[in-house]
Amino acid sequence: MNDKPYNHQVETDTMNTGIFKRTAFMAMLFVVFFSVTVSAKDKITIGILPFAVHADKTLDKLEKSIPRMLSEKFQADGAETVLIEKVPEGIDLGYNKIKELGIQYGVDHLVWGSLFMVGGRLSIDARLAATFDARLPAAYFAEAEGLENLFSAVNRLSSEISSVIFKRQFITGVKLEGNRRIESDAVLRILAVKPGEIFNPATLSDDLKKIYKMGYFDDVRVESDEQDKGIELIFTVVEKPSVRKLKIKGNRVYEEKEITDVIRTSTGSILNIFKLDADVARVKALYTEKNYHNCDIRYQTTPLDNNQADIEFIIDEGNKLRIESLVFEGNSFFSDKQLKKEMKTKEKGFFFWVTSSGDLDQNELDQDVFRLESYYKDQGFVDARVSDPEIVYGKESISVNFKIDEGVQYRIGTVDFKGDLIVPVETLTTEIKSRGTELYSRKQLRSDVISLTDIYADKGYANAEVSPLIGRDMEKKIVNITFNLDKKSPVYFERILISGNTKTRDKVIRRQIKVYEQELYSMSKLQDSVKNLRRTDYFENVEVTTSKGSKPDRLDVHMNITEKPTGTFSFGGGYSSEDSMFGMVSVTERNLFGKGQVATVRAEISGSSTKYTLSFTEPWLFDIPLSAGFDLYNWDKEYDYYDKDSKGVALRLGYMIFDFTSIGIKYAFEDFTISDVDTDYTSVDAGTYVTSSLTTTLKYDSRNKSFNATEGMLHSISMEYAGRFLGGEIDFTKYIAESGVHFPIFSKLTGLVHGKTGFLDDQSSDDIDIDYEKFYLGGINSIRGYDWQDINAGENSEGNIEGGVKFVQFNFELNFPLLEDVGLAGVLFYDSGDVFASDEDITFNDLKSSYGAGIRWYSPMGPIRIEYGITLDDTDESSAGDSRWEFSMGSSF
Repeated sequence: MNDKPYNHQVETDTMNTGIFKRTAFMAMLFVVFFSVTVSAKDKITIGILPFAVHADKTLDKLEKSIPRMLSEKFQADGAETVLIEKVPEGIDLGYNKIKELGIQYGVDHLVWGSLFMVGGRLSIDARLAATFDARLPAAYFAEAEGLENLFSAVNRLSSEISSVIFKRQFITGVKLEGNRRIESDAVLRILAVKPGEIFNPATLSDDLKKIYKMGYFDDVRVESDEQDKGIELIFTVVEKPSVRKLKIKGNRVYEEKEITDVIRTSTGSILNIFKLDADVARVKALYTEKNYHNCDIRYQTTPLDNNQADIEFIIDEGNKLRIESLVFEGNSFFSDKQLKKEMKTKEKGFFFWVTSSGDLDQNELDQDVFRLESYYKDQGFVDARVSDPEIVYGKESISVNFKIDEGVQYRIGTVDFKGDLIVPVETLTTEIKSRGTELYSRKQLRSDVISLTDIYADKGYANAEVSPLIGRDMEKKIVNITFNLDKKSPVYFERILISGNTKTRDKVIRRQIKVYEQELYSMSKLQDSVKNLRRTDYFENVEVTTSKGSKPDRLDVHMNITEKPTGTFSFGGGYSSEDSMFGMVSVTERNLFGKGQVATVRAEISGSSTKYTLSFTEPWLFDIPLSAGFDLYNWDKEYDYYDKDSKGVALRLGYMIFDFTSIGIKYAFEDFTISDVDTDYTSVDAGTYVTSSLTTTLKYDSRNKSFNATEGMLHSISMEYAGRFLGGEIDFTKYIAESGVHFPIFSKLTGLVHGKTGFLDDQSSDDIDIDYEKFYLGGINSIRGYDWQDINAGENSEGNIEGGVKFVQFNFELNFPLLEDVGLAGVLFYDSGDVFASDEDITFNDLKSSYGAGIRWYSPMGPIRIEYGITLDDTDESSAGDSRWEFSMGSSF
């Protein structure tokens, strides 16, 4: 055995006619081909008469349909046909007149007949007569159940007639012999020759090729056995040997198992040269991944007894090759350096073992051709062409050569609009970026087409077409652009179909959708709907597709929802000078019972504080965007000079007044006790007090995500009013304003600018110190790198540190993905801020600042933040250069 292609042969086998008549196959092919050749020179013509229909009058059309079907089949078999629409008057179809009719129409044969339909069963009778033959017309018959089987009945009828006209034989059977391991059905299934069909030598030749291409046989022969009603075809095969053992030789880069893992040929399987060739290609691809582009791989087979063979893959690995040079020919406008920047394929660099520079990836290289052409065409070179790269493999390196035809650079001349203008031209002009005198850019043109399409889609014209027409002035080297606008018919939403939600109720999803059934189509509302659904944070993915409705101007919207776990178990911990060791445990369900309700149980325990909280929120009270909820808490806190033990309840209401804009109001009642007062601390008396407060908040939140957002804004302003007519011993008014903007910078790098400020108006009596309501900065949620309360208003007259009544805080961040698939991101930050006593003005020339880095991960247990900050300024509690790690589970700014 060898690994060269195997050839099949066709053998003949002649046996005594007295036993059974077996005609040698080659002789039969000669006879049939000779017959076909003769008939090709002297083409047979068949006249087909209308078929009489004996059935319901609604089937009268079949009298001409059946002749047409017969005509198509006869023509496929090589005959010419004449459809005789009507039998001439005075001519019947008796034996005496049939020759006269055939001569009149100049045909060799005539076919006519009738169709009978009784109940659901039909039968077709046909007659065949030869114009120049003295024999009586021959009769043919076919039956079928139901009109749906009429075609197959006519097909059978035409096959019988063709076999007589063309003197062809029927195939009575097809057999396979010689196979031991390969199932007969697996071979017979791929053959075109079938029992009951007319024998065709060309088809048989194709079938022999098919069997050989299976790759399982060394030899394939076919013989015919003539029988009374036709011939039986017998395929005889000689199977290839089975594989006893696979061997690998010459491998150093890969272990043997790594190579055999990509080889599909296995021990015990039948040797298949086509599969072996594919295995060679797979092993070569494996070596190419490690830059062994010159590796040579071949196989050899060793025949054994019992029709077995061993296969050995012989590998010459060669040297590891990397791209040493990218060569450009024909570029005069752009330098080699500029073009290389546009490519993903890179030359071998100094840190190639880290950056993979110099690696040759054929798919990436093909894309680079497209990138280079796109770069040229986005710079005005309309006709620029980049040839397929020529790869030159050396002994030690690779060179990739590009041939470039830059062409002429064009600028934009005029920009115009024509067709259906549903908004003023001035409005359309402001929405596109292509402007006169600027360089022509194919990328910008595509973007403009999308922008214009979106404008029309937002007005209900979902099927609008925008076609840019480009006219070139080669002398002036300008491109004139005309946008042809075809609005089509307006489209309406017919049905909004939701799928994939197994937990979340439909109404919870629908209340976030800004489009309604039977409403005019709007692209922006549909996009806002998707954004709203993602902002709920109930779903892993929201996929929106559309399909045609019941009418051309109706559209169905399909929203396929992929839910994600909404229950989170959160924990955090750390160390601070204020609380020593501290920890937090929280259990939250953000989609309680699939109703969108939020419930939280939280415990925070440290060396100086214990706090337990129970919260509940219904975001859509009475099925309107009115949120309602409550908070219950028990908080015991040890301050430096006293202890405060408090219990409280808060009732909340919120209403979405505009998109992204809400207003909220909260009433809070707190009963607290001051105890263990230091005798030197005279600002407060021990006792039990009550705080009754009302807080109003106005908030705008358009962030795309609540955690680690990449775009959108968060602005809020709040006022908390305590005491006075609300009752209680504590009187104050607190104002807080906050603003944050997330924005893209480059590629997937995003930025955040965040600011926050507050003011406290303390109107409590002198014997009540509300330091716990004052402002301190420091920690992971304000100025990172400083400990909590490190940034304060200084010491009071008694020498004790106290909070400020005013503060400012600024945060700047750069965010970038680390492992995008798992939601891991990195952050670089710079923080600045300070707090101020009541007798101080807010100033910005002595703010406390810090910088640092961190990682953020939306884990299955909730958002995780790990950040490292370094201080830049001294405080009473810390020095410049101090640093600290901080860990938290929860949202950022």
